[in-house]
Amino acid sequence: MRTVVLTLLAIVALAIGWFWWRGDVVSSAPAVEQVAEVPLPVVTGPYDPVASDCRTEVPWTSTHTRKWQSLAQEYAGTVDSCMEVYRMTADEDTSGDYYLAVVTSAWSRTDREDFWYPWDGGADAPSPVTIEVTATNPAIGNDYHASDPSGVACASAVPDAPVMLDGADLTGTPTFVAGACGGEITRAAWSADGAAWTVTRPEEFDLTVVSYLVKVGQGERPHLQLSVTAS
Repeated sequence: MRTVVLTLLAIVALAIGWFWWRGDVVSSAPAVEQVAEVPLPVVTGPYDPVASDCRTEVPWTSTHTRKWQSLAQEYAGTVDSCMEVYRMTADEDTSGDYYLAVVTSAWSRTDREDFWYPWDGGADAPSPVTIEVTATNPAIGNDYHASDPSGVACASAVPDAPVMLDGADLTGTPTFVAGACGGEITRAAWSADGAAWTVTRPEEFDLTVVSYLVKVGQGERPHLQLSVTAS
């Protein structure tokens, strides 16, 4: 009899712990939130702004299914991305000119629904979003670079100036990532023709900044285009 009572108490304790665990996951998940306007880079160094391009209210959906908690969370939102292009005015290379494209993206969550999986809700679908900068006139001398956000620490809050161009590292490519930090943002491709970054589980981010550096012929200007697509 004592063994039966202890077994029942253990089952009850496990059930309580499991429900607490599930409730904690639900409460700590990214909430529905409208993100502020896209903050532009703060420029104090030798950079001359030459162009800008924006893609606004690009819709995305994402499902995060956690089987151990019988939980499927379905998100919907939008992303606003703006690319600012700068020419470096202090480089000493007479064989060409350097340009830096900085893409800042603000992520909004417009809806979230929590379901009891597998009885309700969909299967896991991280729903990647691709941010791409395309150069119609490729870099010369194989001289280009794209920021690698996977190596940047994720911030829990967005500061007033997430990116500053101060001339401390003219050949650097600034990066910034902020949010709940449970997703991934990776450099998917980079070449003389441009660069692309993939954001997986977009509901986990509030703000991301990526950048692409390219060298063109002396006196030339690169033709850079921005595209944002959701899978």
